[in-house]
Amino acid sequence: MKTTLKNISECEVEIICEIPVEDFEKEREQALKKISENVSLPGFRKGHAPESLVVKNFGEALILEEMANLAIDHAYPKILLEHKMMSIGMPSVQIKKLAKGNPFEFSLTFPVLPDITLSDYKKIAKEIMKGKEEVAVSDEENEKAIAQLLKQYATKNDKEEEVLPELTDDLVKKFGPFADVKEFKAKVTESIVHEKTIRAKEKKRMQIMEKIIESITAKLPKILIEGELDHMLFRFRQDIEQMGMKSDDYLTAIKKTEEDFRKEWAVDAEKRVKVQIALGKIASAEKIEVPKDELDAEVKFLTDKHKDVDPARAYEHLQMMMLNEKTFQFLEDQK
Repeated sequence: MKTTLKNISECEVEIICEIPVEDFEKEREQALKKISENVSLPGFRKGHAPESLVVKNFGEALILEEMANLAIDHAYPKILLEHKMMSIGMPSVQIKKLAKGNPFEFSLTFPVLPDITLSDYKKIAKEIMKGKEEVAVSDEENEKAIAQLLKQYATKNDKEEEVLPELTDDLVKKFGPFADVKEFKAKVTESIVHEKTIRAKEKKRMQIMEKIIESITAKLPKILIEGELDHMLFRFRQDIEQMGMKSDDYLTAIKKTEEDFRKEWAVDAEKRVKVQIALGKIASAEKIEVPKDELDAEVKFLTDKHKDVDPARAYEHLQMMMLNEKTFQFLEDQK
């Protein structure tokens, strides 16, 4: 088999392949068997019709087409190995030459990641992480959070106005094992501090990644951006359904289509893909890995809790999420 690699663009390569006629003809017997197993001819059981009758009834073109499919299937892993291909999606196939008694020629066009060099991510992370933010909770924030909780036990007055109950030691026990109002208020403050700390951490992480991905100027494969848009739309539909609405009804109400959202979200989707690529390259460069026992434990916890979850997809998703978290922790440690 002869193969020639040709770069089409930064994120696409084409491999033109030629299979010698003697190798291509070796696929004929299997192709005939496969065709005859799926067709019926009078007087013959499936899979037992002679070649001459198969050709007479279905034509040489069908046999050649099946031979081509088999030849491509057999050649595909060899092509990946020979050219050390790191494809990020299935290739598109184009038949170049298909005729009896001739070499078989076809091409595979692969979407690939462009060559990406990251800026000094350690220096960027160190610069952003050196500024420490103090997390504080004001009395007003605390009171507002408590008021939101008290709404669960609100009543209406004669004017149909909402009246919040008085915060007492007895009432706080309805929210949890609190000894008194003082302990309850302290816990509310602690919860707000925790939430603010998480938001501050997420903000720092995004500042780091936005600075790092500035160096990624190469055009990204369309398949990656479209895949991220698919994920964003899936989560969007889930959010709508959790609110008790059907996504189609919601789209009709706001006079928008999913295609409208895909266009609006395209820039954000590209940014998310760049962040994931950068995290992957950093993890690889720094040899950051997720211990197998940690990953197995998380997969078991998830699949035990959600019986309908596909274990293989759960493994893949959790591996990426946990690797991302460890990579973020590595960046945060550059102080």
